Amino acid sequence: MTENNEIKENVLSTISKSSNYVSIGKSKYRINSKIVHIRYCSTSSSNGLRYKFNINPNTLDADYELWICGDSNTYYLIPTDIMKMIYEDPDTYPDKLYPNIRVVSVDVSKDKIIYGTGGKSLKISDYFKKSL
Repeated sequence: MTENNEIKENVLSTISKSSNYVSIGKSKYRINSKIVHIRYCSTSSSNGLRYKFNINPNTLDADYELWICGDSNTYYLIPTDIMKMIYEDPDTYPDKLYPNIRVVSVDVSKDKIIYGTGGKSLKISDYFKKSL
């Protein structure tokens, strides 16, 4: 098992609160009746406080988005309604190669997602280390 997979497994165990979780493909897991889409971003050597993620159509099919930032102690479990709001905002940064993907970064020092022109951001402290 790779270190990335171990980190994902640790966080999935934590958020599921001893419930079983089952992989259902495309980075998605079923925990009880909820679907969680999971993403991991390793620590950047240039800036250990910002992590880059994207929001794509696969993200929007889940109930929650789980962003793991560097290790199993730093993660956000965010309801998909928040992801949809960011995805549909006309100021959200589009991916240069894939127009159906939106690019965001998470600043863990401020617990916020930076996602749009003019410095649009959203506080996500309520979702830090949440569980189902």
